[in-house]
Amino acid sequence: MFMNGSIYYKDFYPWTIGDGITSLICISIFVSLIITILDTLWYEIIWASRSNQILEQDLISNSQQIGIHLSTDFFLPFELISIILLIALIGAITVARQY
Repeated sequence: MFMNGSIYYKDFYPWTIGDGITSLICISIFVSLIITILDTLWYEIIWASRSNQILEQDLISNSQQIGIHLSTDFFLPFELISIILLIALIGAITVARQY
């Protein structure tokens, strides 16, 4: 629906210097993240192994309890949702820049 691009792609260059630099940076960050994930000993992380030992009655407010749960029990889903929202934001900006 938004991609009526026959008029917009007359002067379209498929590859520029900025695209190459950006791709190189993104690939290097991706490779370093994969290496870090594979080299991490996940069973030795204190918060992942002791998340049930945090005493919730000592916490004062509900926002502190939510913060503890997001940083211990729901850490991976929280990060995955943040990546999905970042991709959606970049897509929305890309579509908005075309018009």
